[in-house]
Amino acid sequence: MRIFVTAILFASSLSLHSEPINQHPENPRYFLYRGEPLVLVTSAEHYGAIVNADFDFGRYLRTLESVGLNHTRVFLGDYVEPPGAFCIVDNTLSPEPGRFLAPWRRSSEPGYSLGGNKFDLDVWDPGYFNRAHAFFELAQKLGIIVEAVLFFEGPTVEHHPMHPSNNVNSTSPFEKGRYLTLYNGDVLQRQEQYCREMVRQLNGYDNVIFNICNEPWFNNHEIPGFSSPPSDEVKEWIYRVSQWIRDEESRLPNRHLLSVDYCNEGKPIDPEYLANHFKHIKVFNFHYDRDAESLKLNGHLPVILAFNETGLMDVRTDEYRIQGWKYMLSGGALYNNLDFTYLAGHEDGSGRPEFSCGGRGYTGCGDPDLKNQMAVLLEFMNSIDFIRMKPNRYVVELNYGHEQIFPLVDEGNQYAVYFTGKGTPRIVLSMPGGEYGVEWIDPKTGRILRQETVKVETRNHFFAGPEYKVDIALRIKKR
Repeated sequence: MRIFVTAILFASSLSLHSEPINQHPENPRYFLYRGEPLVLVTSAEHYGAIVNADFDFGRYLRTLESVGLNHTRVFLGDYVEPPGAFCIVDNTLSPEPGRFLAPWRRSSEPGYSLGGNKFDLDVWDPGYFNRAHAFFELAQKLGIIVEAVLFFEGPTVEHHPMHPSNNVNSTSPFEKGRYLTLYNGDVLQRQEQYCREMVRQLNGYDNVIFNICNEPWFNNHEIPGFSSPPSDEVKEWIYRVSQWIRDEESRLPNRHLLSVDYCNEGKPIDPEYLANHFKHIKVFNFHYDRDAESLKLNGHLPVILAFNETGLMDVRTDEYRIQGWKYMLSGGALYNNLDFTYLAGHEDGSGRPEFSCGGRGYTGCGDPDLKNQMAVLLEFMNSIDFIRMKPNRYVVELNYGHEQIFPLVDEGNQYAVYFTGKGTPRIVLSMPGGEYGVEWIDPKTGRILRQETVKVETRNHFFAGPEYKVDIALRIKKR
């Protein structure tokens, strides 16, 4: 095989600001970046910013930074979607025919399933890597953390560059459910070559988290149902990929955090798998976890827990914001609202997405203001010393009938409480005596609705805030 890439492409990635993003040494449930504790909050596009040649990623990244968001997620090129996939009409992960960019150079032979020539898996594409480096360099400059997704099987394996019908290299045929296993013929060798090359190319960036696989349970469940983790066969493959990454980085300057998508909604992470199959992985992603179940079940583990995809709701609903506040105020370190307002030609998030299944299929966020609302959440998290706080429902001595309350607490110093429902927020908190600054905040706008200083003299103190219709946040700090 004659795999090659120019030295210039690799060298361009070596402008490192600091050590790569990592777990915080004092609290491993949060991130450490450039010497500071970090949480990630965003409302990001549908993962096609690099592979879609018509998507202006510069405009997109600058929009995130200007709004006040600090995270995005991208697929690196082993997977792409056909038109209409998941009922999404305008989909950044579904480029126009011939506009899909992958790490491999196109051959002279026509016949790729989504337009253009087939791929030659023996030859890297310099044009792709130039674009990828430009993306990561700008994101690094803007302080945006990128979760770089290496693999996904998805619903349509017939469009993968590694599928034998789409390359000139006669790769082994594979069926659904086998791509992300050790039993896919010589495709496994091609996966290793691709994985190691991406790790080498991106090693110099301090803003990269390597995601081994998006939704590895998609075609290969451990148990029946929507919220199933991946099967044991897929877990074995995940471990093998994590070994490739760790082995490759052992010869490179930097080691990056590894993440994996664990399941939809929330399930406990088996300690046996954590110690073996997942021993190199420190970030566990959950999708559609509307009630922060993954944190309730796994909050005791010394890993970073993330909620990095949500949808299946109305195009415009407060639920996208509410789910983010619930998750972060329950001790989460990352929330990514999947936002379909970023389209080719509307990379500033001004697009109007359409979903073609009439409510019977996938629907996602189409509210152009949601990104600003997510920025309010990030600003709120950065206003508290979250690294010293943890979820603590026991400080709530009395709840006057609110639907849900999410308290994040550093007892005696800071209290952050999120309410959903409507009415007048009233609550009794158990807290030491002293003088405290109290602020009631509108989660949608960030506006401080009421501000006061209170003196707590007994262990239990009653707090009442202004009337609200959907949600409200309370921030308390000892003076």
